[in-house]
Amino acid sequence: MNRIYSVFLLCVFLAFASSCKKGEEQKTPSANLSNGTYFSIKDFTKDQWKTFHGQPYVLQQYTTLNGKTDSVMLSALTMKWSAIFKTFFEADISDPKFLNRYDFSMFEEPTTQTRTFTYTAKEPELYTQKLQIAADIEHNKIRNIFIETKKETFWNSETQKLLYSPVHVIQIQQHNDPLIGRQKELVITYKFQ
Repeated sequence: MNRIYSVFLLCVFLAFASSCKKGEEQKTPSANLSNGTYFSIKDFTKDQWKTFHGQPYVLQQYTTLNGKTDSVMLSALTMKWSAIFKTFFEADISDPKFLNRYDFSMFEEPTTQTRTFTYTAKEPELYTQKLQIAADIEHNKIRNIFIETKKETFWNSETQKLLYSPVHVIQIQQHNDPLIGRQKELVITYKFQ
């Protein structure tokens, strides 16, 4: 059972880590208010999985904790993806309960041929404060997804910056500022080789 679960997680990540096939058009990330939802990281992952499951990758993982860095080479076939998925999925804003709680904007950058879609939280207590999707103007192929999160309790303040660029890089930056104790800075970067 554990092995089946690991294979499933790997397939989902491989789909997440790839971009769409040439000739296929992705859904343009928009406010999509008619369906009562915003852009879904979960649906994007499912789409990638259907298109690209089973392709092997090698990744270089860099882990920096409070300024000290370590690195290791990883095989996509054997590494555990559950923590990465969990981190990104927690920032998903596609649930209808988030409707009208984010401002939506879009702008185009002609020099890079990029169209950027931004969802910005209207409320400071929302976990996902910003979701930004950059896509190719011509084909709507997603170039990267950037997310900022914030969680505050009496005991701790935690912020995150998440970056995913298909088949290039996954980065998770976490900053913890506890009421008692030292601050913690953790940056985990996965670079596709």
